Amino acid sequence: MESLFFQNKLHKEFVIKFPRSVKNTRLTIASLISLGVLALPYHVLAADLGSQVADNIVLNNGDRIIADHIHAANTLAGILSKGTANINLAQDVTITAEGNNLVNAIEINGNNGVLTADRLTINAKGSNLTSGIMVTGANNRLDLGSDSHITVGSNSVSGNGYGISLANGSTLNANRLTIDSQMAGIALNDAGTKANLGEGSTIKANRLVGVLLSNGSVSDNIVFEASKLSIMTQGNGVIGISMGKYTSANLGSGSSVETEGDNAIGIAAQGEFTADALTISTQGSGSVAFGVVGESTVNIGANSHISANDSIGMNIGSIGGASVVNFRGSVTERNSVYSTGAAPTGVATLFANSTLNLAYTDINIDSSQGAGYGVIAMSKGTFNGDNLTINGNASTTGILAVADGKVNLTGDTAINLADPNEVAISNGEATLSLTGGMVNASGKMTINGSVLSYQGTTDLDMQSGSLWHGKAQNDLANNGVINLSLTDSQWNMTADSTIDKLVLNQSIVDFSAGSPVTRLSRNGNSDDKFLTVGDLSGNGHFVLHTNIVGDGHGVNNSGDRLIVTGTSAGNHQLTVLNRGSLATTGDEVLTLVETQDGQATFTSTGQTELGGYLYDVRKNGNDWQMYAVGAVPPKTDPKPDPDPEDKPNPPITTTADAGANFLNVGYLMNYAETQTLLQRMGDLRQNSDRGNMWLRGFAGKFDSFSGGKLSRFDMSYSGMQLGADKRLSAELPLFIGLFMGQAHGSPDYRSGDGTTKSDSAGLYATYLASNGFYLDGVAKYTHVKNSFNVKDTQDNRVSGNGNADGFSVSLESGQKFSLNQPGNGFYIEPQAQFTYSHQGASNIVASNGLKIDLGSYESMTGRASTLLGYELSQGDNTFNVYLKTGIVREFEGDVDYRLNGSAENHTFKGNWWNNGVGVSAQLAKQHTFYLSADSSTGHKFDQRQINGGYRFSF
Repeated sequence: MESLFFQNKLHKEFVIKFPRSVKNTRLTIASLISLGVLALPYHVLAADLGSQVADNIVLNNGDRIIADHIHAANTLAGILSKGTANINLAQDVTITAEGNNLVNAIEINGNNGVLTADRLTINAKGSNLTSGIMVTGANNRLDLGSDSHITVGSNSVSGNGYGISLANGSTLNANRLTIDSQMAGIALNDAGTKANLGEGSTIKANRLVGVLLSNGSVSDNIVFEASKLSIMTQGNGVIGISMGKYTSANLGSGSSVETEGDNAIGIAAQGEFTADALTISTQGSGSVAFGVVGESTVNIGANSHISANDSIGMNIGSIGGASVVNFRGSVTERNSVYSTGAAPTGVATLFANSTLNLAYTDINIDSSQGAGYGVIAMSKGTFNGDNLTINGNASTTGILAVADGKVNLTGDTAINLADPNEVAISNGEATLSLTGGMVNASGKMTINGSVLSYQGTTDLDMQSGSLWHGKAQNDLANNGVINLSLTDSQWNMTADSTIDKLVLNQSIVDFSAGSPVTRLSRNGNSDDKFLTVGDLSGNGHFVLHTNIVGDGHGVNNSGDRLIVTGTSAGNHQLTVLNRGSLATTGDEVLTLVETQDGQATFTSTGQTELGGYLYDVRKNGNDWQMYAVGAVPPKTDPKPDPDPEDKPNPPITTTADAGANFLNVGYLMNYAETQTLLQRMGDLRQNSDRGNMWLRGFAGKFDSFSGGKLSRFDMSYSGMQLGADKRLSAELPLFIGLFMGQAHGSPDYRSGDGTTKSDSAGLYATYLASNGFYLDGVAKYTHVKNSFNVKDTQDNRVSGNGNADGFSVSLESGQKFSLNQPGNGFYIEPQAQFTYSHQGASNIVASNGLKIDLGSYESMTGRASTLLGYELSQGDNTFNVYLKTGIVREFEGDVDYRLNGSAENHTFKGNWWNNGVGVSAQLAKQHTFYLSADSSTGHKFDQRQINGGYRFSF
């Protein structure tokens, strides 16, 4: 077949092909015109053609080539150029090459050729080695325009081939190129080979590799460039991008690599690799998302995301050269690494001279199927993390530095593991016999996990705002070292810990973190934790938890303890957490801090509430211990049996004070309700021949209660009583009545307040003789409810409530002596009263665990008073005003109470003066109004009360 080139008036180039049999036939102009080639539009010239074998080939738009040419080595070719190619494939050309032999849809063997095309479609399928475009010559240039599509298949499951293969310095340019290959995508072989896929290309490969950059030379690299490139591979061991030595790849922004298959690799990089907003996703056992080997430089920018199933998210190894990987996100566009499967690892740098730099990156490990690691640095590899976050579930180790691996952390570092006793940072591995590495961290840190050191060194400089939940353990036998510095930060220590150097700058070490299950057992107690420090300095605050009771009375007691084995310096504070549930007695003593030199200073931030008693901290030799407030300091030569005065008598806690003061509440409320006949019903004599209904209101305040350990108590109160009585007969001046009432109180305690409510009902009988003598008896039942809400010494809110029943009987008598005419003028009236009360026992369990058992008690009070009054009668109206004074004494009133079983006692015994003034007025013999004010001043309490009432006579 020979070709003849023509050009029509539109300057379109045509190739007319002649049969070999008419090779020398001359065509006339007329015959050409009859063919119409000069007049037909361009698109009409598309044709179905066979293989094109030439160096100069020009096709028409839309031509379709069906390969039919087989040449050396039994290779089927659609287009074949053996010399210097000059091939123009126009637009929308389709090349189909299918056979049961080797297949190259386009094959260029010569040097310095050019192939151009636009929207080219290639379909190639062979039995073994199959390629869409195979360029073996040197320095050829391929320009596939835009939207070209190459599909490569194989008739054999073991067939090999490429979508495009370039060698010897050839170049490829394309835009939005699509390669769909059952074998490999693109191969760039030998020095100087280059490919630029522009933006938006897609490469699919089911065998071998998506993009292969073979080894070039130092002077003339292999270069691959693209942007928004999508590479998808399937198959075991398939690699998305494989880069050899002295190659470079720049994937621009927004590219993605997806692999699916066991032992697959997303990107295997040597040379230079650059990308921004890169996404790599691998699926398959033993796969690696990003691997680096040898002398390499990798720069991956912000908004890049790597995920790997059952694999290592990013793995860096250096064999025979230095490798540096920069994986840097930004504040607004963080990078991420995700790994899951049987042995997931986020990132690893495994050999000497390899460096991995991560910034603003989140590493997420799902180790639900097996133990995983966020970061591994080993064999003198170096990992640098800036503003790094590691998240992992159970069985995840955050950072592991072994075999002289180095880890440096800066900026804001967060390691969030499922449990604080999981390993956040470890610089050695005893079970695998791996020697230690080195970890240096500085900046703001948030760590939920523990720090372990085995044959290595860990230096943590936790700066302002840091928070650590976990334990610290160094292997002293193997020279493991942990140095910790905290500045304006907090360490919640969840288990026994050992630190070589601890420097505290306005920071907190909280021993109380973690449940008892996480604490090591010591002396049969699972609540205590020890912190052992080599050298201590700075200014810190230690928060401790204690079981000072032990087996009872401080025997075998235990608690959190700070032990300094080397030097101690600085001024430190101790806070021992309140524990209301402890059954303390005030006899206990417990060591909190042990030092060798006693040079540091430890002071308590405040008294501690343990059980019902208060404890404080004191120095004893080189140690600091907890003791009951008020206890006698230890003697140099203590007596075998201490004198009674040597026994501690510590003050009770704010909770115990509020709970035990329920005794005072009940006592005083009963006193306020009972009082006297005048306070209850006014002047009954003003209408002594009829039945009465009456209403009484009263309000007052008790304060300055002096009751030993129950001091500093006061209470405001108010109440109402309603009653009715009836004179039995005109001949017998005896009134029988009943009443009921309710009172409310607002107690104030040392560190809080409360509420109380008293419901009462009773009977009374009053005898009024005509000569001014009276006798009044009262029987009353009372039910009292009480609640409190106080702050303990550490500003925690504690509440409790209780109730009790009681009854009382009172007998009052008096004799009125008129100084003038009876019913008018001055009079004097001596009075006497005796009251017996019984208050039932009560039990209160406060919200902090303190159990307060209040015993029952009896009260017997006697009162002797005198009234001086003036009365005036005018018709049916009478008026009475009086002053009174007297003394009241409590003869009984001893009661005990227990604080978590520890006995205390209290008494109401004492005297008080009672004074008052009152006025009553009767109108029309039926309406009586009265008002009085009373004041009591005594040894135990002071009282101010106002009474007012109304009585209606039938």
